[in-house]
Amino acid sequence: MLDDYKDNKFYNYFKNLKNYYHAYLFEVDNLELNLPFILAFSKMLICKNHYTNKEKCESCNICHLIDKNYYEDLKIIEPDGISIKKEQILNLQKELSLKSSNNTNQVYIIEYADKLNLSAANSLLKFIEEPMEGIIGILITTDIKQILPTIISRCSVFSLKSSKNLQYNNLEIQDMSKFLSLIITKKENSLPYLKKEYLNKYLTKKDILKTFNIMENIFDCLINQKFSISNDNLYFYDIIDESLKELLLNDLLFYLEKIIEFKNKLINVSNLNINLFMDRFIIEISRVML
Repeated sequence: MLDDYKDNKFYNYFKNLKNYYHAYLFEVDNLELNLPFILAFSKMLICKNHYTNKEKCESCNICHLIDKNYYEDLKIIEPDGISIKKEQILNLQKELSLKSSNNTNQVYIIEYADKLNLSAANSLLKFIEEPMEGIIGILITTDIKQILPTIISRCSVFSLKSSKNLQYNNLEIQDMSKFLSLIITKKENSLPYLKKEYLNKYLTKKDILKTFNIMENIFDCLINQKFSISNDNLYFYDIIDESLKELLLNDLLFYLEKIIEFKNKLINVSNLNINLFMDRFIIEISRVML
């Protein structure tokens, strides 16, 4: 069940999720290692007990059928040879067009979505462009650069890549930590000052995306520390601003959700005005009263 993955960086975010998106895209280092958590998330999307109540889930027939790969409302697509073909996507759409006989969400998982050939990718794009109620897609990739940007723009994107592989130095972490602290505690409300002092090194969309990855990992670290969970980004806990460590768990979860929300906008929106985007982010984050 989902509670078996409390060490996952998005465990708290997903467990408290109330509104489901129509498509999720997970970027991973290793599909096999991350698949159990993603399957647990898919069960949460389907299971009427939300797959978080161990006592109920141990006797839940739906989850038992999913474990045995017998549950008809969970479809898993994987490459046929070296690629995922158009016919596989068309067959998937045909199967999903049939209403669930179990009165649950229908979930489809596409493993190695970067292996979609162009025809398959275009067919999938048409399908997710007009999402159907009760149908949720999960795409998994080890190489997000190979996914069509138009598909990425229609998904809620999460990176499960290990933070050990992220090239952050202590100064960058300290800068983003101080930046967040000044906004959240309202010690500094001047947008020009905040951007000049803390964002002047990040000029491109790629650079700004890096700052959001750093901020995401800061809050992931803080949340895991609250639960005394060992995680590979706890190594920089000591250099995070003290005011952020004093935040309550609900506040940490809220800020993490906002960071992920804006990060997805950054990924999905083309021709983005970076200055206006960061202004909106700072204003949105600073609205919450502690």
